[in-house]
Amino acid sequence: MVFFEPLKTDKPDTVRFAAKDGEVVLGTCDMVLHDQLADLVSVQLETDDLSIGEGLLRAALNYAANRGYYIAACSAPDADAVRSLLPFKLKNEMWQNDIPTLLRGSCGKN
Repeated sequence: MVFFEPLKTDKPDTVRFAAKDGEVVLGTCDMVLHDQLADLVSVQLETDDLSIGEGLLRAALNYAANRGYYIAACSAPDADAVRSLLPFKLKNEMWQNDIPTLLRGSCGKN
């Protein structure tokens, strides 16, 4: 079973999430919380299974929502395939949307 675990980082206002199957790390996602924005800045997958990436994004967004954040962005480079699984919209050259809309629906829409 895959678990999505928050981890501490050395960077202020940054939270890392790891997708783990037992002790095996399947991927990570870094999110920076700043200026009322939850920005997904890094997504690294050790598998071709995009549902792991989607789970990481959803775990991070849920974490941000539980801390009062309403808007999320995804500025992570090379994360187009994972980002496209959630309804991010391109606004002012930034992929973003409100967190309730991003979390709506179910995983694995492919």
